[in-house]
Amino acid sequence: MNKRNLILLGFALVVAAQLAVPAWMIMEREWTLRDGQVFKFKTRPIDPVDAFRGRYVWLGLEPGVVKMRDVNAWHYDQKAFAVLGTDTNEFATVERLEHKAPAGQAAVPVHVGWTDTKKGEVHINWTGLDRFYMTEQKAPAAEIAYREHNRRTNQTCHVTVCVRGTHAVIEDLFMDGRPIHAWLKAHPGDK
Repeated sequence: MNKRNLILLGFALVVAAQLAVPAWMIMEREWTLRDGQVFKFKTRPIDPVDAFRGRYVWLGLEPGVVKMRDVNAWHYDQKAFAVLGTDTNEFATVERLEHKAPAGQAAVPVHVGWTDTKKGEVHINWTGLDRFYMTEQKAPAAEIAYREHNRRTNQTCHVTVCVRGTHAVIEDLFMDGRPIHAWLKAHPGDK
């Protein structure tokens, strides 16, 4: 092989690698949505001043606190895996935190926020599950409606998240039991 052919082959390999990475990420997301176990998460009120950045709805998922016996084993910004379960209302719960991904169980990567040794609590941040992306036209109206329907006195919002192994993808945002797109269509004047 001459030098020109080697350069072309190297260029083709680089292009293939650059296309393979985003293609794999898209396939992984679609597999999770298709084959993942669906969990319903309550959302909690968030600071309305910093609630909308760009074209997505900023979410605060519950539970944000996990009761643990070994609180001292966790420290700020440590990566952990929240092993999921469901409560009697079919909302997601965190059964426990693990340092490594547990085999054969639905577990979502999280980061430790802070710990309270007196109460035996570990506060967690849901890595990658704090944004629900929408089109530029619908996101501002959705953000306003989300804030109104997720105040401390009126919490009628939740999200569904598909989990396959340790991969998690937000499936949809619900307001008053309806998907956000359907809710916005039914309430055009509430924006």
